[in-house]
Amino acid sequence: MRFVGHSGRPYLDDRGMAAVEFALILPLMLVIYMGLVELSRGMRTSQRLDLVAHTLADLTAQKIDCPNPPAGVSSTKCATGQAGLSEAEITSIFSAANVLMGLPTTDTSMKMTISEVNITAVTATSWQAKTSWSVTRNGASARPCQVLTPSDATPVSVTTIPMSYVNITNGVNPPTGPMIIADVVYNYTPGFHFEMFKWSSSPTWSMQRTSYAPVRNTYSPPHIQYYMTSGANCNGSTP
Repeated sequence: MRFVGHSGRPYLDDRGMAAVEFALILPLMLVIYMGLVELSRGMRTSQRLDLVAHTLADLTAQKIDCPNPPAGVSSTKCATGQAGLSEAEITSIFSAANVLMGLPTTDTSMKMTISEVNITAVTATSWQAKTSWSVTRNGASARPCQVLTPSDATPVSVTTIPMSYVNITNGVNPPTGPMIIADVVYNYTPGFHFEMFKWSSSPTWSMQRTSYAPVRNTYSPPHIQYYMTSGANCNGSTP
């Protein structure tokens, strides 16, 4: 502000200028700060989802014992030393995934699918992957009881299998046998956005992951039998 001094010469009063400058730059600083906070939260959520998908597949693939089969299911294969999963065990695995994600065990926001897919040789130079069983939680899509289409599709694609699992890669044949596939979908909503100002609706990003793990027990074949009461058993009445 311009003033006139006793000498009649004008001078500028810069008192309060710093406060004005701070008030002008504060909104931008807050937006940058909150943006960095949300970016770090989003990256952390993405990392946790990677861990969840890997853990679901890995825990299931390590199953080495056989539970008491449910009523109406023959226990013959259990007697011969085959591995199998009960409903209580698969429920525990899904609950562990919620804990890893930082969610309550009863939370239903994360869609999860665990499937066993068997890779077999069709000819000397061709292979196929077919679903043996599939179990879902929270409205997730199950892998259908069919031969999966070779395709390097982005996750989650429940009807496909990566090309490297059924084709020769760098002169090496794909491994055959049962494989556990875990599919996970989580809708992430940032905690800070502009909905409060009615500028836009609350944004949501769908994070999707698929993880693969070969069945690692020592039985022959290394199949994990279906002794669960939920999901779909593509082998019919055979566990």
